[in-house]
Amino acid sequence: MKKLIFVVIVLFSCNHLMAQKSILIKGDLKNVPDSTIVTLLDGMANKEVSTDKVIKGKFTLKGTTPITTFFIIGFSKMTAKLPLFISNDALKITGDITLPNNIVYEGSASHAIYMSYMKVLNPKMEGYFKTLAGIQSEKNTKTKDSLTLLAEGQSKDLVLTYEEMSKKYAQSPVTAFFLFQFANIFPTVKEKLATYFDQLKGEAKKGPFAEILGKTLQSIGFGAIGSNMPEFKQNDVNGNPVSLSSFKGKYVLVDFWASWCGPCRAENPNVVKAYNEFKNKNFTILSVSLDQDKAKWLDAIQKDGLTWTHVSDLKYWNNAVAQQFGIQSIPASFIIDPTGKIIGKDLRGEDLRNFLIQNLK
Repeated sequence: MKKLIFVVIVLFSCNHLMAQKSILIKGDLKNVPDSTIVTLLDGMANKEVSTDKVIKGKFTLKGTTPITTFFIIGFSKMTAKLPLFISNDALKITGDITLPNNIVYEGSASHAIYMSYMKVLNPKMEGYFKTLAGIQSEKNTKTKDSLTLLAEGQSKDLVLTYEEMSKKYAQSPVTAFFLFQFANIFPTVKEKLATYFDQLKGEAKKGPFAEILGKTLQSIGFGAIGSNMPEFKQNDVNGNPVSLSSFKGKYVLVDFWASWCGPCRAENPNVVKAYNEFKNKNFTILSVSLDQDKAKWLDAIQKDGLTWTHVSDLKYWNNAVAQQFGIQSIPASFIIDPTGKIIGKDLRGEDLRNFLIQNLK
Protein backbone atom coordinates (compact mmCIF):
# COMPACT_ATOMS: atom_id res chain seq x y z
CA MET A 1 0.00 0.00 0.00
CA LYS A 2 2.49 2.60 0.58
CA LYS A 3 2.07 -0.32 -0.29
CA LEU A 4 0.31 -2.39 2.30
CA ILE A 5 -1.50 -5.36 4.01
CA PHE A 6 1.77 -10.90 5.67
CA VAL A 7 10.30 -17.74 6.14
CA VAL A 8 13.50 -18.95 6.33
CA ILE A 9 15.52 -20.70 3.54
CA VAL A 10 14.36 -24.07 2.23
CA LEU A 11 14.24 -26.24 5.33
CA PHE A 12 14.70 -29.96 5.71
CA SER A 13 11.56 -31.85 6.62
CA CYS A 14 11.94 -34.37 9.41
CA ASN A 15 10.49 -36.94 7.01
CA HIS A 16 12.96 -36.33 4.18
CA LEU A 17 16.71 -36.47 3.75
CA MET A 18 16.72 -33.90 0.98
CA ALA A 19 15.24 -30.39 0.83
CA GLN A 20 11.85 -29.95 -0.76
CA LYS A 21 12.47 -28.70 -4.33
CA SER A 22 9.04 -27.33 -5.08
CA ILE A 23 5.83 -26.08 -3.52
CA LEU A 24 3.36 -28.86 -2.84
CA ILE A 25 0.19 -27.83 -1.01
CA LYS A 26 -2.38 -30.45 -0.05
CA GLY A 27 -5.63 -28.98 1.20
CA ASP A 28 -8.55 -30.65 2.98
CA LEU A 29 -11.07 -27.99 3.97
CA LYS A 30 -14.69 -28.30 5.02
CA ASN A 31 -17.45 -26.05 3.62
CA VAL A 32 -15.76 -25.41 0.29
CA PRO A 33 -18.28 -26.33 -2.45
CA ASP A 34 -17.31 -28.95 -5.00
CA SER A 35 -15.88 -27.55 -8.26
CA THR A 36 -14.70 -24.37 -6.53
CA ILE A 37 -11.52 -23.17 -8.26
CA VAL A 38 -8.71 -22.66 -5.81
CA THR A 39 -5.77 -20.43 -6.83
CA LEU A 40 -2.28 -19.94 -5.46
CA LEU A 41 -1.21 -16.33 -6.05
CA ASP A 42 2.31 -14.93 -5.68
CA GLY A 43 1.64 -12.02 -3.34
CA MET A 44 4.67 -10.01 -4.44
CA ALA A 45 4.41 -10.45 -8.20
CA ASN A 46 0.59 -10.54 -8.06
CA LYS A 47 0.68 -13.51 -10.46
CA GLU A 48 -1.11 -16.85 -10.53
CA VAL A 49 1.15 -19.78 -9.68
CA SER A 50 -1.22 -22.75 -9.63
CA THR A 51 -4.91 -23.68 -9.73
CA ASP A 52 -6.99 -26.74 -8.93
CA LYS A 53 -10.64 -27.75 -8.59
CA VAL A 54 -11.90 -28.62 -5.12
CA ILE A 55 -13.49 -32.07 -4.83
CA LYS A 56 -14.93 -33.12 -1.46
CA GLY A 57 -12.89 -30.40 0.19
CA LYS A 58 -9.61 -31.62 -1.23
CA PHE A 59 -7.23 -29.81 -3.60
CA THR A 60 -3.57 -29.80 -4.61
CA LEU A 61 -1.46 -26.80 -5.61
CA LYS A 62 2.06 -26.99 -7.06
CA GLY A 63 4.75 -24.54 -8.06
CA THR A 64 8.26 -23.35 -7.38
CA THR A 65 9.75 -20.27 -5.80
CA PRO A 66 13.38 -19.12 -5.75
CA ILE A 67 12.91 -17.49 -2.36
CA THR A 68 10.76 -17.71 0.75
CA THR A 69 7.96 -15.21 0.27
CA PHE A 70 4.31 -14.31 0.61
CA PHE A 71 1.53 -16.20 -1.21
CA ILE A 72 -2.26 -16.08 -1.08
CA ILE A 73 -4.73 -18.92 -1.62
CA GLY A 74 -8.07 -17.73 -3.01
CA PHE A 75 -11.34 -19.52 -3.77
CA SER A 76 -13.67 -18.69 -6.66
CA LYS A 77 -17.02 -17.13 -5.64
CA MET A 78 -15.81 -17.00 -2.01
CA THR A 79 -14.35 -14.12 -0.03
CA ALA A 80 -12.02 -16.37 1.96
CA LYS A 81 -8.29 -15.76 1.49
CA LEU A 82 -5.52 -17.80 3.10
CA PRO A 83 -2.18 -15.98 3.40
CA LEU A 84 0.94 -18.14 3.31
CA PHE A 85 4.59 -17.37 3.93
CA ILE A 86 6.42 -20.33 2.42
CA SER A 87 9.37 -21.55 0.42
CA ASN A 88 9.45 -24.77 -1.63
CA ASP A 89 7.60 -26.52 1.17
CA ALA A 90 5.34 -29.57 1.36
CA LEU A 91 2.42 -27.98 3.16
CA LYS A 92 -0.73 -29.64 4.50
CA ILE A 93 -3.76 -27.45 5.22
CA THR A 94 -6.74 -28.82 7.17
CA GLY A 95 -9.77 -27.32 8.85
CA ASP A 96 -12.98 -25.44 8.09
CA ILE A 97 -12.92 -22.51 5.64
CA THR A 98 -15.59 -20.77 7.73
CA LEU A 99 -13.26 -20.88 10.77
CA PRO A 100 -10.03 -19.44 9.35
CA ASN A 101 -8.42 -18.90 12.76
CA ASN A 102 -8.68 -22.64 13.46
CA ILE A 103 -7.15 -23.85 10.19
CA VAL A 104 -4.02 -25.95 10.74
CA TYR A 105 -0.90 -25.59 8.58
CA GLU A 106 1.74 -28.32 8.74
CA GLY A 107 5.08 -28.58 6.94
CA SER A 108 6.42 -25.03 6.71
CA ALA A 109 8.69 -23.57 9.39
CA SER A 110 8.47 -20.13 7.78
CA HIS A 111 4.68 -20.12 7.85
CA ALA A 112 4.79 -21.21 11.49
CA ILE A 113 6.81 -18.07 12.24
CA TYR A 114 4.35 -15.97 10.24
CA MET A 115 1.45 -17.42 12.25
CA SER A 116 3.30 -16.64 15.50
CA TYR A 117 3.52 -13.01 14.45
CA MET A 118 -0.11 -12.89 13.31
CA LYS A 119 -1.45 -14.49 16.49
CA VAL A 120 0.01 -11.63 18.54
CA LEU A 121 -0.18 -8.71 16.12
CA ASN A 122 -3.52 -9.26 14.40
CA PRO A 123 -5.78 -8.58 17.43
CA LYS A 124 -3.76 -5.48 18.26
CA MET A 125 -3.90 -4.22 14.67
CA GLU A 126 -7.66 -4.74 14.57
CA GLY A 127 -8.03 -2.68 17.73
CA TYR A 128 -5.74 0.04 16.39
CA PHE A 129 -7.59 0.40 13.08
CA LYS A 130 -10.92 0.37 14.92
CA THR A 131 -9.71 3.30 17.01
CA LEU A 132 -8.54 5.16 13.89
CA ALA A 133 -11.97 4.65 12.33
CA GLY A 134 -13.54 6.01 15.49
CA ILE A 135 -11.36 9.12 15.34
CA GLN A 136 -12.43 9.77 11.75
CA SER A 137 -16.15 9.52 12.52
CA GLU A 138 -16.20 11.13 15.97
CA LYS A 139 -17.66 14.66 16.18
CA ASN A 140 -17.18 15.33 19.89
CA THR A 141 -13.79 17.03 20.45
CA LYS A 142 -13.13 15.52 23.87
CA THR A 143 -13.98 12.03 22.70
CA LYS A 144 -11.83 12.49 19.59
CA ASP A 145 -8.89 13.63 21.73
CA SER A 146 -9.37 10.62 24.00
CA LEU A 147 -9.40 8.26 21.03
CA THR A 148 -6.30 9.94 19.61
CA LEU A 149 -4.43 9.27 22.85
CA LEU A 150 -5.65 5.67 22.77
CA ALA A 151 -4.40 5.26 19.18
CA GLU A 152 -0.99 6.66 20.14
CA GLY A 153 -0.74 4.13 22.95
CA GLN A 154 -1.85 1.30 20.67
CA SER A 155 0.71 2.23 18.02
CA LYS A 156 3.52 2.32 20.60
CA ASP A 157 2.44 -1.09 21.90
CA LEU A 158 2.41 -2.53 18.37
CA VAL A 159 5.90 -1.22 17.64
CA LEU A 160 7.21 -2.62 20.95
CA THR A 161 5.58 -5.97 20.16
CA TYR A 162 7.31 -6.05 16.77
CA GLU A 163 10.63 -5.17 18.41
CA GLU A 164 10.30 -8.04 20.89
CA MET A 165 9.34 -10.61 18.25
CA SER A 166 11.96 -9.41 15.77
CA LYS A 167 14.68 -10.24 18.29
CA LYS A 168 13.39 -13.81 18.54
CA TYR A 169 13.09 -14.21 14.76
CA ALA A 170 15.94 -11.94 13.64
CA GLN A 171 17.07 -14.43 10.96
CA SER A 172 13.67 -14.99 9.35
CA PRO A 173 12.48 -13.24 6.15
CA VAL A 174 9.09 -13.07 7.91
CA THR A 175 10.62 -10.41 10.17
CA ALA A 176 11.73 -8.42 7.11
CA PHE A 177 8.16 -8.67 5.83
CA PHE A 178 6.69 -7.24 9.04
CA LEU A 179 9.35 -4.53 9.17
CA PHE A 180 8.31 -3.56 5.63
CA GLN A 181 4.66 -3.45 6.77
CA PHE A 182 5.34 -1.47 9.93
CA ALA A 183 7.55 1.06 8.14
CA ASN A 184 4.59 1.60 5.85
CA ILE A 185 2.11 2.10 8.70
CA PHE A 186 4.05 3.75 11.52
CA PRO A 187 6.18 6.87 10.85
CA THR A 188 8.29 6.19 13.96
CA VAL A 189 9.43 2.88 12.45
CA LYS A 190 10.30 4.49 9.12
CA GLU A 191 12.33 7.17 10.93
CA LYS A 192 14.46 4.45 12.57
CA LEU A 193 14.41 2.08 9.59
CA ALA A 194 18.20 1.91 9.29
CA THR A 195 18.47 0.73 12.90
CA TYR A 196 15.74 -1.88 12.51
CA PHE A 197 17.24 -3.10 9.23
CA ASP A 198 20.68 -3.51 10.80
CA GLN A 199 19.13 -5.81 13.41
CA LEU A 200 18.06 -8.32 10.76
CA LYS A 201 20.38 -11.33 10.46
CA GLY A 202 21.21 -14.01 7.89
CA GLU A 203 18.32 -14.99 5.63
CA ALA A 204 16.24 -12.06 6.86
CA LYS A 205 18.48 -9.80 4.78
CA LYS A 206 17.74 -11.77 1.60
CA GLY A 207 14.64 -11.92 -0.56
CA PRO A 208 12.14 -9.35 -1.86
CA PHE A 209 11.27 -7.61 1.40
CA ALA A 210 14.88 -7.10 2.42
CA GLU A 211 15.53 -5.78 -1.10
CA ILE A 212 12.65 -3.31 -0.83
CA LEU A 213 13.85 -2.17 2.57
CA GLY A 214 17.37 -1.70 1.19
CA LYS A 215 16.07 0.41 -1.68
CA THR A 216 13.99 2.45 0.74
CA LEU A 217 17.10 3.22 2.76
CA GLN A 218 19.00 4.19 -0.40
CA SER A 219 16.27 6.62 -1.44
CA ILE A 220 15.44 7.90 2.03
CA GLY A 221 17.17 11.20 1.29
CA PHE A 222 14.81 11.94 -1.59
CA GLY A 223 12.03 14.40 -0.92
CA ALA A 224 13.84 16.46 1.68
CA ILE A 225 11.83 19.41 2.92
CA GLY A 226 12.88 22.48 0.96
CA SER A 227 13.94 20.57 -2.17
CA ASN A 228 12.11 20.85 -5.47
CA MET A 229 9.77 18.04 -6.53
CA PRO A 230 11.07 16.63 -9.85
CA GLU A 231 8.84 16.90 -12.89
CA PHE A 232 6.88 13.82 -14.02
CA LYS A 233 4.15 12.98 -16.48
CA GLN A 234 1.66 10.10 -16.55
CA ASN A 235 -1.74 9.37 -18.08
CA ASP A 236 -4.99 10.06 -16.26
CA VAL A 237 -8.06 7.79 -16.13
CA ASN A 238 -8.98 8.80 -19.69
CA GLY A 239 -5.52 8.16 -21.11
CA ASN A 240 -4.57 11.84 -21.28
CA PRO A 241 -1.06 12.84 -20.12
CA VAL A 242 -0.89 14.95 -16.97
CA SER A 243 2.31 16.66 -15.83
CA LEU A 244 3.15 17.83 -12.32
CA SER A 245 4.18 21.21 -13.72
CA SER A 246 0.62 21.80 -14.93
CA PHE A 247 -0.30 22.39 -11.27
CA LYS A 248 2.31 25.12 -10.78
CA GLY A 249 0.88 28.00 -8.77
CA LYS A 250 -1.08 25.71 -6.42
CA TYR A 251 -0.39 23.81 -3.24
CA VAL A 252 -0.46 20.15 -4.29
CA LEU A 253 -0.63 16.93 -2.31
CA VAL A 254 1.10 14.28 -4.47
CA ASP A 255 -0.35 11.07 -3.10
CA PHE A 256 0.96 7.56 -3.92
CA TRP A 257 -1.65 4.85 -3.27
CA ALA A 258 -3.45 1.82 -4.80
CA SER A 259 -6.88 0.24 -4.64
CA TRP A 260 -5.36 -2.93 -3.12
CA CYS A 261 -3.53 -1.02 -0.36
CA GLY A 262 -5.47 -1.38 2.91
CA PRO A 263 -3.73 1.46 4.79
CA CYS A 264 -4.26 3.73 1.75
CA ARG A 265 -7.99 3.02 1.65
CA ALA A 266 -8.22 3.54 5.43
CA GLU A 267 -6.55 6.95 5.06
CA ASN A 268 -8.67 8.06 2.08
CA PRO A 269 -11.51 9.53 4.21
CA ASN A 270 -8.96 11.90 5.79
CA VAL A 271 -7.64 12.88 2.37
CA VAL A 272 -11.18 13.50 1.08
CA LYS A 273 -11.94 15.62 4.13
CA ALA A 274 -8.79 17.70 3.61
CA TYR A 275 -9.55 18.17 -0.09
CA ASN A 276 -13.11 19.33 0.52
CA GLU A 277 -12.02 21.73 3.25
CA PHE A 278 -9.12 23.34 1.38
CA LYS A 279 -9.87 22.97 -2.35
CA ASN A 280 -11.01 26.59 -2.49
CA LYS A 281 -7.77 27.79 -0.91
CA ASN A 282 -5.45 27.15 -3.85
CA PHE A 283 -5.03 23.48 -2.86
CA THR A 284 -5.50 20.32 -4.89
CA ILE A 285 -4.42 16.67 -5.02
CA LEU A 286 -2.65 14.61 -7.67
CA SER A 287 -2.89 10.88 -6.94
CA VAL A 288 -0.45 8.38 -8.46
CA SER A 289 -1.78 4.81 -8.35
CA LEU A 290 0.30 1.64 -8.21
CA ASP A 291 -2.61 -0.41 -9.52
CA GLN A 292 -2.51 -3.06 -12.24
CA ASP A 293 -6.22 -3.50 -12.86
CA LYS A 294 -7.83 -0.38 -14.31
CA ALA A 295 -11.36 -1.47 -13.38
CA LYS A 296 -10.39 -1.91 -9.72
CA TRP A 297 -8.53 1.42 -9.75
CA LEU A 298 -11.55 3.28 -11.14
CA ASP A 299 -13.92 1.47 -8.78
CA ALA A 300 -11.86 2.51 -5.74
CA ILE A 301 -11.79 6.13 -6.94
CA GLN A 302 -15.58 6.11 -7.22
CA LYS A 303 -16.27 4.25 -3.95
CA ASP A 304 -13.90 6.40 -1.89
CA GLY A 305 -15.13 9.68 -3.43
CA LEU A 306 -11.72 10.77 -4.72
CA THR A 307 -12.84 13.63 -6.97
CA TRP A 308 -9.44 15.03 -7.98
CA THR A 309 -6.89 14.15 -10.69
CA HIS A 310 -5.59 10.57 -10.86
CA VAL A 311 -2.75 9.11 -12.93
CA SER A 312 -1.24 5.64 -13.36
CA ASP A 313 0.62 3.50 -15.88
CA LEU A 314 -0.94 0.36 -14.30
CA LYS A 315 2.45 -1.26 -13.71
CA TYR A 316 2.05 -2.10 -10.01
CA TRP A 317 5.32 -1.53 -8.10
CA ASN A 318 7.03 -0.80 -11.42
CA ASN A 319 5.02 2.40 -11.81
CA ALA A 320 7.45 4.78 -13.53
CA VAL A 321 6.83 7.70 -11.16
CA ALA A 322 7.14 5.50 -8.08
CA GLN A 323 10.40 4.13 -9.49
CA GLN A 324 11.61 7.66 -10.26
CA PHE A 325 11.01 8.77 -6.69
CA GLY A 326 12.15 5.55 -5.01
CA ILE A 327 8.72 4.81 -3.53
CA GLN A 328 8.98 1.46 -1.75
CA SER A 329 5.88 1.58 0.43
CA ILE A 330 2.46 3.21 0.27
CA PRO A 331 0.68 5.34 1.24
CA ALA A 332 3.38 7.94 0.61
CA SER A 333 2.81 11.62 -0.02
CA PHE A 334 4.48 14.97 -0.59
CA ILE A 335 3.05 18.46 -0.30
CA ILE A 336 4.52 21.06 -2.63
CA ASP A 337 4.02 24.80 -2.57
CA PRO A 338 3.06 26.94 -5.62
CA THR A 339 6.73 27.08 -6.72
CA GLY A 340 7.10 23.27 -6.68
CA LYS A 341 9.10 23.11 -3.45
CA ILE A 342 8.43 20.24 -1.03
CA ILE A 343 7.09 21.62 2.25
CA GLY A 344 5.65 18.44 3.83
CA LYS A 345 5.66 14.67 3.47
CA ASP A 346 3.77 11.60 4.69
CA LEU A 347 1.24 13.62 6.70
CA ARG A 348 -1.92 11.75 7.67
CA GLY A 349 -5.16 12.30 9.55
CA GLU A 350 -5.26 15.39 11.76
CA ASP A 351 -1.57 16.04 11.08
CA LEU A 352 -2.43 16.71 7.43
CA ARG A 353 -5.32 19.02 8.31
CA ASN A 354 -3.28 20.97 10.89
CA PHE A 355 -0.43 21.37 8.42
CA LEU A 356 -2.75 22.77 5.77
CA ILE A 357 -4.34 25.15 8.26
CA GLN A 358 -0.92 26.50 9.18
CA ASN A 359 0.57 26.71 5.69
CA LEU A 360 -2.20 27.62 3.27
CA LYS A 361 -2.53 31.38 3.12
